[in-house]
Amino acid sequence: MNVIGLLRHGPTAWNLEKRIQGMTDTPLDPGFDPRPWRETLTAHGPWDFVATSPLRRARDTARLLFPQCEPAIIPDLREQNWGEWTGLTVAGLRRDHPGLIERQEALGWDFTPPGGESRRQVLARTLAAIDDAVLGRDGERILMITHLGVIKILLNHLLGSPFLPGASADVAKRALHLLTLDHGDLRVLGTNVRLS
Repeated sequence: MNVIGLLRHGPTAWNLEKRIQGMTDTPLDPGFDPRPWRETLTAHGPWDFVATSPLRRARDTARLLFPQCEPAIIPDLREQNWGEWTGLTVAGLRRDHPGLIERQEALGWDFTPPGGESRRQVLARTLAAIDDAVLGRDGERILMITHLGVIKILLNHLLGSPFLPGASADVAKRALHLLTLDHGDLRVLGTNVRLS
């Protein structure tokens, strides 16, 4: 059995501005202090293998948290492609295009930003990323540093959520989420373990 930890990258300027990052390769905020995060990760470790999204904000978070190792880069851990909405804010979209986001949200798992990627597409590649990470690592504890969209999509899938407004999993941004994988059976062990 594997234990898999899911962790969102550290904050970026776009996070602070509430801009949709998607696959834009934004850097970490220079004020990010990884020390409190290390405490929580140490308490839930040790971690035998660290994998990360190829986007800089995730790679740099991994390197700051685990300076003694080189994290494995798994391309399928990248954030959802938000297409034409990348760089915008949800508040701005709601203001400038009334009903547009609401219509997409009402599609649940078929939510797809214009020119972007659907939640179903992200789920398929995230499950493939987990398969890649655990290959040959039976019994190991694996930490995946990825993105909030990826984590939300995976947890909503595992919890059987329709992913509709008011009917989706509560996923904290600055938290560790834990899964188990036993003979192909992926389950939620715990969510929203607050980072110290």
